[in-house]
Amino acid sequence: MKLAIRDDDLNFFFNPEEIENNYKDIWDICPISMSVIPFIKGNWPQYVKDAKEKGPGNLSQKDIIKILADNCVYPIGDNIELVDFIRKKIQENKVYLTFHAIHHRNEDNIIPHFSNNFGIGAEFYTSRDLTKPLSSAIKYIEKTFNQPIKVFTPPQNLLNSNGIKAIMNNHLAICCDFPRIKDISTLKLFGLTNYLKYAFFKIKHNFISYPFVISNNSYKIIGHHRLQPGSNIEELYSAFKNNYNQNGLFVVSTHSNGFNYKMENYDKTMGDTLKEFIFHTTKYPNIQFVTLNQIFK
Repeated sequence: MKLAIRDDDLNFFFNPEEIENNYKDIWDICPISMSVIPFIKGNWPQYVKDAKEKGPGNLSQKDIIKILADNCVYPIGDNIELVDFIRKKIQENKVYLTFHAIHHRNEDNIIPHFSNNFGIGAEFYTSRDLTKPLSSAIKYIEKTFNQPIKVFTPPQNLLNSNGIKAIMNNHLAICCDFPRIKDISTLKLFGLTNYLKYAFFKIKHNFISYPFVISNNSYKIIGHHRLQPGSNIEELYSAFKNNYNQNGLFVVSTHSNGFNYKMENYDKTMGDTLKEFIFHTTKYPNIQFVTLNQIFK
C-alpha cells in the first residue's frame, strides 16, 4: 500500500524553522508533498487568523471587499531563505512540491458562496480560463525550486469545469474530492462510469474515499482524507485500515501552518495527531511512504 502526506499552502510567509519543527519527526518516515502558492496575494497570515475566528460561510461582504483591496503580491522566490531550505529538503527526498494555487484568491466578478467553505480562496472554482496563468505559475515554481510540477491540489478543495480544464490543459494529475453529482458540467469531464464507480464504493464502504486512482486519457485523480481540527480521528484510522485491506492508496491532507491548533474532539494538537497517525501506520507491513506524484504511478 502507498501512503502520501499532502500539506497545503506553502508560500512566501512560511519560514524554515517552523517547517523543520513541524516535520522533523515525520519526513524521515514519509516525504511531505507540499502544495505551493507561488504568488500569494495580500496579508495571508492575517486572513488565515480572521477566517479561523469567523468560520466558513461567515465572511461578510465587507470582509471580502477588504481582502480584494489588498492586492500586494508576495512571490515565494523572494523569500530566499525559504527557497534554499526547500531546495535542500527536495534533494534530501524529504519534500516534494505540488501546485496548490496561483494567488489563492478567487477574482471572479461574483465570488462563489459556500456555507461550509471560503469562496474567496477557491481560485479554481471560476468563470475564467486559467490555463495560461497556471502554466506561467508552474514554470516559475519549476525554475525557482528546480523540480518538475506534476500534481495539482485545488485551493479550498473546490473545482468546477473551468478549473479542471485549466488543470487538464497543463497535464497535471489531481488530488481532490470527486465532484458532487449536482456539478453536472464537471462530471461530464470525468465521465458517468467513473463517477458511479466512485460513488458506489463510497456508499458501500460508509463514504470512505475510493482507494485507487481514477483516470482516462485526459486526467488522473485520487481522493484524500482530511486531518483538520474538526476531523473525526476514528474515521481517519478506519479509512486507513479499509484502504490497507484493499491494498489501495491513501493520501492524508493537512495544513502544517495550523499544527498548533487543538483538535476539536481529541486532546491533542493537529501536528501531534498527524505524528501519532503516521507512527501508527508504520506498524503495518508493506507500507510504501511516497510523494504524491508516486501515488499516480
